[in-house]
Amino acid sequence: MAASVTVSEVRLTHDGADPITAASFEVAARELPGPADGEITVGVGYASLDPSQRIRMRSEGAGFVPPAGVVGTVTATRSDRFAVGDTVLAPGAWASAVTVPAADAEPYDVPDGVPLRHAVGLLGLTGLTAYFGVTRVLRPRPGEKVVVTGAFGGVGQAAAQLVAASGAEVLGVVGGPDKVAGLARLGVRAVDHRSPQWRAEVDRWAPDGVHAVFDNVWGEVSARLVERLRPLGRVALCGQMSGIADAVVPPLPLDNWFRLVTRSLTVQGFRAADFAADNAQARKALAEMIAAGTLDQEIQQAPGLAAAGAAFADLLRGRTVGKLVVEVRA
Repeated sequence: MAASVTVSEVRLTHDGADPITAASFEVAARELPGPADGEITVGVGYASLDPSQRIRMRSEGAGFVPPAGVVGTVTATRSDRFAVGDTVLAPGAWASAVTVPAADAEPYDVPDGVPLRHAVGLLGLTGLTAYFGVTRVLRPRPGEKVVVTGAFGGVGQAAAQLVAASGAEVLGVVGGPDKVAGLARLGVRAVDHRSPQWRAEVDRWAPDGVHAVFDNVWGEVSARLVERLRPLGRVALCGQMSGIADAVVPPLPLDNWFRLVTRSLTVQGFRAADFAADNAQARKALAEMIAAGTLDQEIQQAPGLAAAGAAFADLLRGRTVGKLVVEVRA
């Protein structure tokens, strides 16, 4: 068996059901055993910080190391699938290195001109979630009016651009003028839901109603958009950022749920894992769009594991501008 290595990892400092702040995390060292048969050790280059990680934390206690999708280099192997030096994507953790079953990792051929950080962004879980949510669930058609909520988050940025690429008209809903400006840099129009006039702005943009909603936030904003859906409208339920920092999912405050019947609406929840068999095809399509300049993502990098906790707390409170990743080796 390969020798163990000393790694740094981020741990919860209290019960995960309690509110998350920058003080909720600490960096500690431990000995990571070398890989057993069928396993590989990966030195982590970038780790993805995602709102969904908060859900896992809720049921954990102090000392828990949060999970993360990672990209890195194989440093030790006891599997014929990978050699030392290979670049891989893997289910990992907030840590400088992880040991995982080789069967759970994927080889990652870095596309020419695509920064490695995109492996956990546009070409990672966030990009795949947006891709499958738009192309397999929402299925926008040319000329339709489609709203994307949480549109400057990691998934939202990609989803908004993918909707635009389909020929539909897209409107992003975001929280703050900095995020409106960020979407404008990506060529997407947006409204700020913190403005008291945001619903009127949506109505001016879609006076006959909205055809579809890609929803990342749940809660009050989503309810007001469901009320604006046209007959046969669709909703792709992706996330619940409006309540992700809390211990429970908030209710959807609709005054009339029966409109789902009277307007023949379709509401479908989904996960990228539902379509995992097609990950390679999806990554190829996304990489081609990046190379063609039709897909981009603004990324906020936390410089090292010591910065991960504070960055994650900001993410949960809507203070992050762009997709959040940790540059682990910074």
